[in-house]
Parts: sequence; structure tokens; C-alpha cells
Amino acid sequence: MKKVHRFISSYTVIENKIEIRDKELIHQWKNVLKFKIGEIITLANTDQGEALCTITELSKSGATLSVAEINKNSREGNKKVLLYLAILKRENFELVIQKAAEIGVSKIVPIITEHTIKTGLKYDRLKKIAHEAAELCGRNSVPVIAEAMKYKDALTDCKDTDRQIIFDISGGQFKGIKENSCALFIGPEGGFTDTEITLARENNIETASLGSLMLRGETAAIVASYTAIN
Repeated sequence: MKKVHRFISSYTVIENKIEIRDKELIHQWKNVLKFKIGEIITLANTDQGEALCTITELSKSGATLSVAEINKNSREGNKKVLLYLAILKRENFELVIQKAAEIGVSKIVPIITEHTIKTGLKYDRLKKIAHEAAELCGRNSVPVIAEAMKYKDALTDCKDTDRQIIFDISGGQFKGIKENSCALFIGPEGGFTDTEITLARENNIETASLGSLMLRGETAAIVASYTAIN
């Protein structure tokens, strides 16, 4: 059976047809994937669900899709997890973006801490990584990649969630969450400083540990996110 490619995109169904004018999506279909008339694809998003479609027209300016069926069921989890992640080395940070998207994280906020060395991020690349990972794993939404913010500001920014947790080896064992939403704070190589941990506690943010071993930032971010969502 031929693979059905899946894309996350907004769409409107009119008389069982969808018109696509997204230039980037059209470029991907026509020039990268070499789609032809008759290609079967799936369009997905949080609001409309998954639409199984056939491409009936495809040109440089757009495409027309014939809708076979729409499935409103979503594989998205019910928990909203925000990941406040200290900026890591490029390849490590990109790995977390990819895996966090696959796990089901809703939003990733890069944070600048006392031990942060490099602060330059290629947001377009990070958003592309998140988008592709979300499509491939079957999500209907793409996690938001926020602009970087200072650690102190992040401690206030996270307060809309039901529970906030900063990860440090001094905390109690993390056993997941039952709340509907949470904010997870993951430090850089070398971890958070004592001052940063104290500041978090002063802001009534819980301290938790992922075990007795010192984990790398990217490992801690992936493990904490998966445990929180599952």
C-alpha cells in the first residue's frame, strides 16, 4: 500500500473541495515530493480535524483537492505542557525541539540563564523542525516556538499553568502530573545556579528531580516532557 503523506495546514471545505494557495506547501508538493494529479494526501489541524483528499489540480499557483472524508478524532493529548528550555548547543537544542514535538509538548520557550553561553537561535529552522516532526508523528497541531526570554521573566510567564516545576537534582523524584497544564524548566549544561533555584522557590515553583544521575540538558528535557504528558 502506498504511503499517504500527511500535512498540518489550515483549510476550508467548500462543496467537498479544498483550495490550497500556500506557496511553501505547493513548492513542497510539486518540486520536492513530485506529486501528480491523483495523489492521495491527508490535511490535518486542530480545528477541522483530518481530511483525506485527492489532488485534482496542481500548478505553480495552487492546488485543488477533492475531499473523501473528514475525521474529527485527534491523537493530541489533553495535557498542555510548556517547556522552558535553557538554550543548548545547536544540535542538542534542535534534537529537543524535534522530540518535544513528537511527544506532544504544546509550547517551547528558550530561556537565557546564568550558565547560558550562546543565545543565537535560527527560529525559521526550529519551526520547520517542529512542523515536520508533528506531521510525521500524527499530531494535528505544531508546538509554538516562542522568542527567547530571560530566566527571571520566564518565572512569571509560566504562571498561567496549573503547576510549575524546575528540575534540579536537589528536588524530590518527579512522578508526572495529573493537572491539565504544567510548565517544565530545564537548565543548561552545568544546570541552574543556586541563586536561580532559590529564585524559583521564592516564586512558588516546585523543585523536582529525574533521578540520582546527572542528565544532559537534552536528555532531561525529553524525559521530563514524556513523563509529564504520559
